[in-house]
Amino acid sequence: MDTQALEPMQAEEIVSGAVLEQRHLDGGLLGDLEAHSVELLECMFSDCQGGECRLPNLRVTGTTLLGSSFATLALPGARVFSGRVEGVRIGALLMDGADVSVHRIAASRIDVLSLRDAKVRRLEIVDSQIGLLDLAGSRLKEVSIVGGSIEELVPSRAEVDGFDVSRTSLGRVVEAAGLRGVTLSMQQAMELGPDLAHHLGAHLVD
Repeated sequence: MDTQALEPMQAEEIVSGAVLEQRHLDGGLLGDLEAHSVELLECMFSDCQGGECRLPNLRVTGTTLLGSSFATLALPGARVFSGRVEGVRIGALLMDGADVSVHRIAASRIDVLSLRDAKVRRLEIVDSQIGLLDLAGSRLKEVSIVGGSIEELVPSRAEVDGFDVSRTSLGRVVEAAGLRGVTLSMQQAMELGPDLAHHLGAHLVD
């Protein structure tokens, strides 16, 4: 995205009902923020700092978030299309009930990424460290995680049509039964063997 084509934005402009198009917030201090039904069209946020930020029903198209940090970024019911998140540090990114399409997360650290009951299509997570990835009740299509790691995965009740974690470091999986339809590497399958056997009711012996 060419930042020269973007108009400067001030943090104070992010208020309920705001529609912001082709704007750039550089080095913004957001503090604790709550704003409902904000719309961001082809915007950029770089080197921003936020505390507890809550933006219910956010609408995002073609927007980039770079090199920023947030304690909590809560986006319940968000609609996110064609965006990018890169080099961020977020304590909790909460996108429950969101509709996420054609999105990329790269080179980031997110302690909790929650997509409970979300609809997710063509999401790519690359070289990122995810603490807890909660996908309970979500619908996933063409989702891939490459490089980096997932410390804990919760796939409970997820509907999967293409979810590939075979090229990342996968830690604990809560409810192995939820892995139906997920692409795993042979090594991951071996490591998850005891949990999968328990789900099947099998008895393991030496």
